[in-house]
Amino acid sequence: MKKTILMLALFVLLAAVTGAAVPNSDSDFIAGLKAYNTKNYSTAVKHFREYVSKKPDPTGYYLLGYALYKEGKFTEADENFRQVFLIDPEFSPEKVGLIKKAP
Repeated sequence: MKKTILMLALFVLLAAVTGAAVPNSDSDFIAGLKAYNTKNYSTAVKHFREYVSKKPDPTGYYLLGYALYKEGKFTEADENFRQVFLIDPEFSPEKVGLIKKAP
């Protein structure tokens, strides 16, 4: 499980650097990614909450869920993960460019 989470964090970082995960130039989304990638999860939560309040985007909820998970707020993280699939039942990190599909 830890290896999976580490891999996801690595892919989020990689996507942030390449710009693949940025759905637009929203400053809260970008600030949330930067905070998440520097392990400042409480700041990431703040920015991702602000982002999804303006734009209920499955990627934003997904990243908010992981930031909450990293803070140990598992119930709240689960609520955000559920929101992802209410918006887009076929959501996957690959679909939005957070990770690349293995060959």
